[in-house]
This record gives sequence, structure tokens and C-alpha cells, in this order.
Amino acid sequence: MNEFKALVQLQLRGYGLNKLRHQSKKKQLGVWIGAVLLVLLALSYLLGIAFMLIQLDLASYIPTVMVFLSSVICLVLTFMKGSNHLFGYRDFDVLMSLPISIKVIITSKIFGLYLLNLLFSFLANIPAMLLYCWHIQNYWAVLGAIFLVPFIPLLPLILGILLTTVISLIAANFRYQQLIVVLLSIGLVIGLMLGSLSLTNYTNNEMSQLLKQSLNHLEQGYPLLVLIRNGFAGQPLFLLAYIALSTVSALAFWLVLTHYYLQINTKLTLRTKKSVFAIEKFKQRRVFFSLLSREARLYFSSALYVTNTILGVIMFLVAALSLPFVLDQMTAALPAGFTITQAIPWLPYAACFFLGIATPTSAAISMEGKNRWLYASLPISTVKIYGAKLILSFLLFLPPLWIGCVALIFTFEQSLLSAFLLVLLPTCFCVFILTVSLKLNQLYPNFSWLNEQQVIKQGLPVLVTMLIGFVSITFALGSAVLINNPAISVISISILFLLISVLCWRSLRKKNVFIG
Repeated sequence: MNEFKALVQLQLRGYGLNKLRHQSKKKQLGVWIGAVLLVLLALSYLLGIAFMLIQLDLASYIPTVMVFLSSVICLVLTFMKGSNHLFGYRDFDVLMSLPISIKVIITSKIFGLYLLNLLFSFLANIPAMLLYCWHIQNYWAVLGAIFLVPFIPLLPLILGILLTTVISLIAANFRYQQLIVVLLSIGLVIGLMLGSLSLTNYTNNEMSQLLKQSLNHLEQGYPLLVLIRNGFAGQPLFLLAYIALSTVSALAFWLVLTHYYLQINTKLTLRTKKSVFAIEKFKQRRVFFSLLSREARLYFSSALYVTNTILGVIMFLVAALSLPFVLDQMTAALPAGFTITQAIPWLPYAACFFLGIATPTSAAISMEGKNRWLYASLPISTVKIYGAKLILSFLLFLPPLWIGCVALIFTFEQSLLSAFLLVLLPTCFCVFILTVSLKLNQLYPNFSWLNEQQVIKQGLPVLVTMLIGFVSITFALGSAVLINNPAISVISISILFLLISVLCWRSLRKKNVFIG
């Protein structure tokens, strides 16, 4: 038990809590303010869904919807953590050399991930269930929700681990394993997006009837939700059935995983060279292009790095290309007096929202890790070092961004001025958010990480970048409302973004963070 407790504590420290505890009070305050804002934003969204269901006389579906949303959150969180949370982690050899059984190691790994999912499950269910109990005037349902919450993350956790492990196993049979993992992961996300867009094909009836029909389809696709709805409708045996099914599935998964763990880990970490080495003439390239090539290899060597930083712009591209196929349904669903053309002035801000989700530059410096000595010892200027990192991010973000903008221009048949504004603001925001996030990573680098997810998902620059992106877009929207002129507001905000980018770049060049 002491071994299990120690391993779980090590994982929790890896989430950034221990590092946060030893930071200055000012940094702690900033992190806590950002965390509170994100929690309040999520709670307002979930409570808004619950209020909408009550207003549409569909309050009985609140438990179903909340369990489904928390399950999706847990599934996405587990999937994005990647199979390297269980397999191929960097301290594998150290743990295997200790007098600790494999079952204890696996259980601690799963339990650490379970605690993270449990936190999101609690936030997604309890506030909305309190509102549901207040509406139906039956506070016993709160006890049922509290008793149910610990079991909600089990099935999504199992499914997420299975999906990411299967993808990694498939990729292990190919030469370019990380590329296959990236393509399969992005393909899965695109498939989920296209599946959600297909939900707009329902007939345009009363909103409550449409939503009820959608919820019934949801229960057909995920039959366990029927147990949840019936359980909170006065039949607690259905809740017990859901709990029993989740528990039995988790135990079965744990038994299978502990039995085949070493075989799976060996398969995933095995590296074979299928190429033939031949001595050829050395090729000489300019320093900058060599740095750019090195940055590209570093970026695509980590599937977790790619999938966590490029999904925002990929989602924008998929949404923009899919919009012509669902435009008629969206137009028919608009309330009376509203037209789809009224949304055209706000399209640039929608594109910016996708770009602010995550950026490669927020972890580009920290990803160097123990290889920081290269940039510390080589006679290369900081302009070329940081420039290569920025240029790579521009090459990753700008082409799909421009393709999506062109698709929106043709979809809405925009004028020349509207098309220019649609391309201008997202491009300037892209330059702004990438430069600012690189500056944040320069201010708060982490070269001593043991697991890449510490800098890709849990690093302070990543969280602050998300917060800055959200605040910047909110500021831009507020300015647009106050100015009430699309052209003036977009041009002025774009100039402001570019000015901040120039200031950040000039500040970046003054310090080589790899030295010292």
C-alpha cells in the first residue's frame, strides 16, 4: 500500500501541483485566477444546458446529458494523454528495477489518470444535478449523483486507453510510427466532428421535439444512458446496474492489462531499422534551414505534441470545409428575423477562437529538454534559433487557416472587403498568439521534465496561452461591438496584435534561455 501511495503521489506531482506550490505568490495567484476562470466558464456552460432542458420541459434528461458530457470529457482527456502514460514512459526501466510488482505500477498509473477524470466528472455532474434536484424538489437524487460520480469515469477511461493503445499498436508495424499515430489520432477527431455535424440533418420541428429526438438517438447509441435516466426517475436498481457494469468492466480490463502488460509495452517500444546504411556525399545547407529541419523532426517525433497543438486549426479547417453541406439546415434552424448573412462580420473572430486553443510554440523551447546544450554551445544567434521555431509554427498554422478562410469566402459569397477582413484578423491573431506563447515559454522554460506531457499539456506557458487567447478574443469581440464598424474594428485590432507581436519578438531576441 505504501508503494502504491508513493507512485500515485509522484504522478500527482507530475500534474504541476508540486511545482505550483514552490512558485512565488504572484505566479500562484495568476495560475489560480486562470483556473477559477476556466472552471466558472465550464460551469456556466453546463448549467446553461441544464437550464435550457428545464425550459424545454426536458428536465428528466438532465442526468443523461450530464453523464454523457462528463463521459466525453473523460474519453477525450484519456485519449489525449496517449498510450505513453501507460506504455513506453521514460521511467519504465527505473520502476521495473525496483522491488515493486507490475500490478502495483499499472494500478498506480491508471489510478492517477482516474483521479484526473474524476475531478472533471465531479465538476460536470454535481452542479447540474443540484439544479435538477431543486427543480424536481427531490433532494435524494443528490445522494444518488454523489454515489454515481466515482463510477462515471471508468468506462470512458477504459475506452480511451483501448483506442490510444490500438492506434499505437497499429502504428508500431510501420516505419514512420509517430506519423501513423498522428494521422490516426487526427482522423479520429475529424470523424467525431463530421459525426456531430451530421446531427443537423434532423427536420426543423419544435425545438423541444428536436432536442428530445436527438436525446433519444443518443440513448440508442449509448444504451447505458437509459439506465441513468430510469435510475433518477425513481428506479434506483438501474443505477446499481450501471455501477455494477462499470465496476465489472474495469476489473476485467485491469486483469487483462496486468496479464499482457509487458508484451504490449515491448511491442510499442520496440524499434527496428529497416533501412540500409550507405555512405554518400554530405550535403551542406544553410544554418537556418538546418535549424528548421531539426525543429520539424523534433515536432513530428512526438504524437502527443502534434495532436495537442494542431487540432485547433484542423478543427477550423474541417468545420469550414463541412459548412457548405450543412448551410441549408443551419439557415432553416435560425429564428425568425435572422439570416445567415448576419454572421459574416463575426467569422474572423470565430476563426481566431480555434487558433487560441493550443500552440506549438508554448512548449517549443521546453521540448528541447536535455538537448538544450546544443543551442547553448553552438555559435548560432537567437534570431535564427527562435525564428526557426516560429517559422515552423507558421507553416503548420497558416496554410490550413487560409484554406479554411477561402472555403468560408466562397460559402458565404463575400465581398472583396469582407474576404480581406476574414483573412486579415485570423492571420494577425495567429502571428500574435504564436509569438506571445513563445515568449511565455522563454520566461517559464522547463528542461528537466521526465514525461513530455508535463510541458505539452501541464506547463504554465500552455495554460497562460489558452487564457491569453480567450481574453484577447473576448476583448476583440467587445471592441467590435463598441466600434460597430466591421472594417475599422478588424483593422485596428489586427494592428494591435501585430504591434504586440513585434514587441514580443524584440524581447525574445535579447536572451538565449538555453544558456545558464
